[in-house]
Amino acid sequence: MEITAYQIHNVLKVYSRQLCRGKSIECQKGLGLISSIDQINISSEGRRQAVIEKVATNIIDRITSYGPQSDVEHEIVNQLENEFGKEESTEFVYNQIDVNNNKITSKLSVEGPDFILSRLEELTKEAVDKRMEKAR
Repeated sequence: MEITAYQIHNVLKVYSRQLCRGKSIECQKGLGLISSIDQINISSEGRRQAVIEKVATNIIDRITSYGPQSDVEHEIVNQLENEFGKEESTEFVYNQIDVNNNKITSKLSVEGPDFILSRLEELTKEAVDKRMEKAR
């Protein structure tokens, strides 16, 4: 792979602009023109949401790959089963005849797996958020 001088020049130009902006912001903070408290609150909430997203994604991957292993995972799966066990309208029941003329009754979720996975993601994020609040 060949990197041209033009590409290196562009990278250095962008980097120098970022450095200048950083110095400008630090100078304005020193003069009291920018409130650093607002920036910290916003960025800390953003980091919190990023951590929740990352942990929730890892938990969902573990649940869908290996099944629930920890207490938190069992709690999430049980809540999901309770929600979908109560609603009977989410299933489509149908019969089919096999090769030997035997009747087979089957069920199919009306919402499909995308709905269940999105609900699993919501429940996981809520559980992670609760755990983070308890840890504070």
